[in-house]
Amino acid sequence: MQINNIGYHHFHDADFKIERPNGSGDYLLLLFETPAIFILKGKEVAAAPNSFILYKKGTPQFYHADGAKFSNDWIHFDMTYEDLSYLERLEIPFDKVISLGDMNELSLFVKNMCFERYSDNKYKEDTIQLYMRLFFIKLSEKIHVDRKNSPNSYYEKLSVIRTNIYNMPYFDWNVEGVAHQLTMSKSYFQHLYKEQFGTSIMNDVIQSRIDHARYLLSSTDLSVIKIGEMCGYTCTSHFFRQFKLRMKLTPSEYRENLKTES
Repeated sequence: MQINNIGYHHFHDADFKIERPNGSGDYLLLLFETPAIFILKGKEVAAAPNSFILYKKGTPQFYHADGAKFSNDWIHFDMTYEDLSYLERLEIPFDKVISLGDMNELSLFVKNMCFERYSDNKYKEDTIQLYMRLFFIKLSEKIHVDRKNSPNSYYEKLSVIRTNIYNMPYFDWNVEGVAHQLTMSKSYFQHLYKEQFGTSIMNDVIQSRIDHARYLLSSTDLSVIKIGEMCGYTCTSHFFRQFKLRMKLTPSEYRENLKTES
């Protein structure tokens, strides 16, 4: 994929309008944060905020702001036959407005590609190619999460919670608190979490703490007791018990094994 032009977080006034009867001469992907009106196959389509469209080369491009402002990210680019096959495998449609919900992750990819494009980094072209592939993978994932028909309409919120669990193993995670945060019952939350990730939230909490403990045991000289505290354990014996259950070794034995191997 060859980027011809790219823009991140551009703002326009209410009178913003694009009229390209023959398209732009390349493929155009738009991520728009604000409402917009599109003309597709002669019909007017009202697009909700946080949506996207991927214009095929040659498709007429008619769209304008639907409100006081228009904000979007955009990528003009060309593709080879292999690139087109890649998008086909990812089931990314052309010439169709699709609502995505939270677009922060996708916008971040565009921001990074903008930085690389205008940088003097030695491997910027390789970096941009990798970003483009990752961008479309993540776009495909968001498109094909059926938020309306799936029993799990909390997909994004649950994903954020799981990410936080692994980023903050020391936090006092508990089912009641997280369920309350999502305004749902404890049992329903546990059901959705297990359905989404194939494991319970408390199993993830324990695994995140053991993973963090292994990192600290291998990379620091902190005492085992201190490491337990840093991983969210208020009871040292409980830390020892859970670590040995997962790793088949005590924390001290695990550390000694690492020293022996090195």
